[in-house]
Amino acid sequence: MKSFTLSFNSPLLRGHHTDKFVVPRRRKLFSCFSFFVSLAFFLSATATAIQINTIDIGVAKIDVTPTTPVVLAGYGSRNTPYDSIDGQLWARALVIGRSKPVAVVVLDNCGVPKAISALVKKQLRDTGLTDDRILVAATHTHNAPTLVGYAPILWQGRMTPEQELATENYTRQVVSQMVTAVKKAMTSREPMTLEWGQGRVLFGGNRRVLNAEKWAGFGLQQNGPVDHSLPILAARDRDGVVRMIWANYACHCTTVGSRNTIGGDWAGYANDAIEKTFPDATSLTTIGFGADIGPQPSGTVELAKKHGAAISTEVERLLKTENDAQQSGQSAAKTRRINSEPTVVSRSIELPLNKPPGKKYWEQQLSTRGWSFQLATAMLKQIQEKGAVADQVDYPITLWKFGDQLAMAFLPGEVVVDYAVRLKSELDWQRLWLTAWTNDMPGYIPSRRVLLEGGYEAEFSQVYYGLPGTYHPAIENRIVNCVKDMAGQEFLNSAAQPESPFHKMPSLEPGAFRSLGQWLLTEEAKGQSNVINKIRELIQTAQPAVHSIPPDSGEKTNWNNFAGEMVPRVFIRQEQSNLSLSWTSLLAANLDRSSNRQQKGKNPASTKVSVLCFSGGLGWLSEPKTAGFEIQIGNNDKIQFDVVKNLSRWKSESGQSELIYLPMWKSDVDSGGFFFLIINNQVFQNRSSIKLMVRSLGTGSKRWFGLDRHQDIKKHLNQLEKVFAPK
Repeated sequence: MKSFTLSFNSPLLRGHHTDKFVVPRRRKLFSCFSFFVSLAFFLSATATAIQINTIDIGVAKIDVTPTTPVVLAGYGSRNTPYDSIDGQLWARALVIGRSKPVAVVVLDNCGVPKAISALVKKQLRDTGLTDDRILVAATHTHNAPTLVGYAPILWQGRMTPEQELATENYTRQVVSQMVTAVKKAMTSREPMTLEWGQGRVLFGGNRRVLNAEKWAGFGLQQNGPVDHSLPILAARDRDGVVRMIWANYACHCTTVGSRNTIGGDWAGYANDAIEKTFPDATSLTTIGFGADIGPQPSGTVELAKKHGAAISTEVERLLKTENDAQQSGQSAAKTRRINSEPTVVSRSIELPLNKPPGKKYWEQQLSTRGWSFQLATAMLKQIQEKGAVADQVDYPITLWKFGDQLAMAFLPGEVVVDYAVRLKSELDWQRLWLTAWTNDMPGYIPSRRVLLEGGYEAEFSQVYYGLPGTYHPAIENRIVNCVKDMAGQEFLNSAAQPESPFHKMPSLEPGAFRSLGQWLLTEEAKGQSNVINKIRELIQTAQPAVHSIPPDSGEKTNWNNFAGEMVPRVFIRQEQSNLSLSWTSLLAANLDRSSNRQQKGKNPASTKVSVLCFSGGLGWLSEPKTAGFEIQIGNNDKIQFDVVKNLSRWKSESGQSELIYLPMWKSDVDSGGFFFLIINNQVFQNRSSIKLMVRSLGTGSKRWFGLDRHQDIKKHLNQLEKVFAPK
């Protein structure tokens, strides 16, 4: 793309604000003492009502929705102008303070490169705002126009001259609009009270699916780290009316997916919903350290609105439920009053890259196509101009400190959640706010763990941002230590600090068992009362079916279990016949888990059957139907079964064994649940263990059977017992 220079010469609209009151003169002073007591009382009451702990606050927003055809950032597969508009885009500005103000402008965009942030700051110098006191942040919506310099290799050579010109024009326009928004916020400042608090929102899930501790693709890694905190900063005017709300959540802004339409995604809908709830307020939403966190579920505009509504609902809980207390001048129980304007600390550090390849390598890459060719071209140009490829990345960090009440750290780029987890353990998470995508867009900022796991955020996304290779693992300590040093001793973790509660996904299991209980009341369930009554009986004596799984048995992956959670799974597909998955089961005495019904002293020979339970799943119902699967019970019996999504029951030809499948989680083509295997003890001649094996009977299909690698059957049987208890 062509380089360009932006200028903005509009005069600054300056506003003036004075606070004063007049004490009425008394015609007669009854006594000196009475006068001064009355005056002191009046001054105290007036100051309390009007001026105590107020901070000058100004907000503004400007519509930045494009009016001409432009290409959207966010997905490399889209290289044509947008098709339509789902929602408006905005530049939202907040200014805090009078004599030494700070400002943040939040743009609905995928990312704002350093050169554009620098232009915004340069054009604001005549306002009294210094560069280090201005933040330029992005919501990271993937449905906004690309800006000049954003992910340069991604777009190099893929735009027509007309598209490049449209991108340059929009970039000029949006720089001017961000500057105007900040200036309007400057002139609108008035004394307000400032408060902050932390809530929790749950729709963000770790998207890095792992297989054998290596990146295997995008999805939902249920046990992966998250940051579900929702810190908010709010300002109220003299009448207690909320005039500004700033919310921050760590999640990619990608709910609507790759549809080629304009919109702010969940962050935009969060702002809309908040401003509807608080009609006198201007709302800003920024993104925390959520580079590897994705919205769950995703794929539609309606889901984006739902996620935005979740943000708004939590903001309302934190602010509006205590509105009466706020109007009386008291601080809400769910928020804490900010008593001082922020001080600013800014530093720039270098993030080391692993040693990049030399000139010969890049010359060889010129024979390739696509992004590899474009990166090689850029690296050879860098060698020609500077003598070598850069082996480090400039990384500016800014921190705002409101006394010892709150530290707000702002980092560039797409910062993975591990940095939030670590900083919220080493600093006081109860007084910490973390925002990414600020002041620059150098690409992903992976942690040591993510670098070891590899994959998108660690490796091949680097090419889009013109980086010659991966980061060195030392970057994690360098960033964390810098933020800690900038925060200072007063924000370090104390021995009495409780653990941050925001970093684990809530279990889906309780909801799954509740849904099962509701299903048991339906007409569909009543139509299968014979099988349901059989399960109710089996639960009483069932024992865990999986004692050990050989390491070479089946393939390994992560997939949805009975609750829809992504768990380690071993599986076989019917792409080939005779593929098998085996494990060992112990035939323990069938003792009730209830202490009131224990059959003490009994052994396998004294009961007619053993009931074994295991968790797993069946899938890809839309694939071609085959002869199905077969579970072999030692060398004595076998049961043939197939892929289903509904409660099902199969018996062996001998009638000695039976398999019942209770699915609880379902998709269009897959299911996950519990299998109950009933076997005749006499057939196995008092054995203490047997080998179970599931074998594929079909071929040419992707239908599969899966077994959860980690089973907690005793706990789950107790939960099932409660659900199946007669009502």
